[in-house]
Amino acid sequence: MRIASAVGVLSSALWLPSGRSTVEDAVIDGLLDDVRDAPPDVTEVPRTRGETPEFMAAEAVRRALTAAGRRPEELDALAYAWTIRPGGPYSPPFRLAKELSVGDCTTMGVVQACNGGAAAVETLVARMLADDRTGLAAAVSSDTFEEYGSRRWTEPAMMVGGDGAAAVVLCRGPGRLALRSLVTRAHTCADLMEPGQDLRHRLPDGTGLQDERRLKEAAHSVERFGTCLTEVVEGALAEAELDAADPGIAAVLLPRLAAPFTESFVRPALPAPLRGKARVPDPHTGHLGSGDALANLEFAQRHAVVAPGEYLLVVNGGQGVAASCMVLTPGDG
Repeated sequence: MRIASAVGVLSSALWLPSGRSTVEDAVIDGLLDDVRDAPPDVTEVPRTRGETPEFMAAEAVRRALTAAGRRPEELDALAYAWTIRPGGPYSPPFRLAKELSVGDCTTMGVVQACNGGAAAVETLVARMLADDRTGLAAAVSSDTFEEYGSRRWTEPAMMVGGDGAAAVVLCRGPGRLALRSLVTRAHTCADLMEPGQDLRHRLPDGTGLQDERRLKEAAHSVERFGTCLTEVVEGALAEAELDAADPGIAAVLLPRLAAPFTESFVRPALPAPLRGKARVPDPHTGHLGSGDALANLEFAQRHAVVAPGEYLLVVNGGQGVAASCMVLTPGDG
């Protein structure tokens, strides 16, 4: 999707609970044999203390709106993404809308697993480009792994799940971070988290059950995941009329997955000129379910990672498998 700064990020926010789940907890509960089994960049992650996903999402949206100088009732559209939803059948988007008192705002749910936050942005951008009546929108995600307890540490070489919420407010025009392009690709015959898979088989020093079927499934999923990442980066660069070797590309923000998985599968999928510019921001949050892309937009704004004339890539992907890439540049905000 070529956006050409017709839509931009006006503001963003991250909300994390005060509780912590630590690697020591996972060892005590028998999930890990030793603290050294966990990646060195993640020793603890945020953990809820009774906060609901909708509460976290509402707090993130309120913070983002406050930063933009706007009120909830000014929103024309709200897209809510999530990966895990405990409890019985109900509509999370409408519970969130009620929590925020957004009135007649068009509210929708976006479920694309770990790529949900990026998909929510894409859904809203497409609506804003097609409908002049949508002038202000918010994309938000929230997830809690609390029902899994210490099992959030089960695959520490791939990811450790952190609880929290992230939101961005989108506006017409370039905003503070102008969207130049956004591309999504998926391969629905692969799933990084299918039952029976053990991705540790594919990691450089990994161990696990030597099961041929699991090996083949994991290899297929990881291969397609890498292909999706490559395609979205190349596609987004083309839509933004950029080359991977363009010196104006200052930073590439990656999903908040663990270092062994990132270095084995994510970084190698990028065009060679971008690999040295890529990093996982704020790894202490852990993997925020559907929220990594939105949290990385918040990180980009908070740390001003790109200067005028420079470009930022926000790359995301995960279970599905699906991947997205956004190209952004500083706006006029």
